Amino acid sequence: MLPLQRKQAILNYLSQHGAATMKELSDHFGVSEMTVRRDLIALEQEDHVQRSHGGAVYLGASPVPGEPDSASKQARNRDVKERLAAYSAKMFVREGDVLILENGTTVSRMAEFLDDYSELNLLTNGLDTLNLFRPLVTERRSMICCGGMLREVSGTFVGPLAEQFFASYNADTLFISALGFTPEYGFTDPNLLDTQVKKAMIQAAKKVVMILDSSKMGSSYFTMVANLSDIDILVTDSGIQAADQTVIENSGVELHIVPVS
Repeated sequence: MLPLQRKQAILNYLSQHGAATMKELSDHFGVSEMTVRRDLIALEQEDHVQRSHGGAVYLGASPVPGEPDSASKQARNRDVKERLAAYSAKMFVREGDVLILENGTTVSRMAEFLDDYSELNLLTNGLDTLNLFRPLVTERRSMICCGGMLREVSGTFVGPLAEQFFASYNADTLFISALGFTPEYGFTDPNLLDTQVKKAMIQAAKKVVMILDSSKMGSSYFTMVANLSDIDILVTDSGIQAADQTVIENSGVELHIVPVS
């Protein structure tokens, strides 16, 4: 288990049990108590737990929100996601662009709307994006997928190899998403490994377009993908609440609201 995976696993364990001793966590995860102590210190600094003598107490009122599997995410708000994807492909892609598309269910669907562009270079870490864009690949429409460790639940390649891959490229535009957004915590996801790759994508792109259907606003998850200050454009649907719209517009982010029936 990688350190980021272990840290999240410890938090999930504490969320389910309320509290645990370092020995209990050490035995459960098969690591030293010193390793557990370092993870608990980091979780305490992030206000997820409070350390006590010999252990830690979970501070949340409820378990950490779980990560839905790919099929569940695909089924949610399918029509809305398709409209957001089509709009983003039309408005923010230019002929000859180098694009990064992550594997969110809305972003990956953009691949279906890129056949009007005769020349594109596409970078991704996702199996869904790879499979959707594959029929469009030609000599002038190319795709490169990073290596790394495959997370089956998300269909993404993660880990140091994936992060290094994106650090070695300069892209024109990144299209990215998240599972939640609140003004307090920004854009958040459940898994640290996916988040680290997304942060590498953000650093590699000149322009960052966040695509987020309005149903995700008001939810927050374990780890932050980005702040409003990290993105340039936010594409959402007309279900957005007035308070969220005001916060986003006041931040200076270019907000695009796509009407949906």
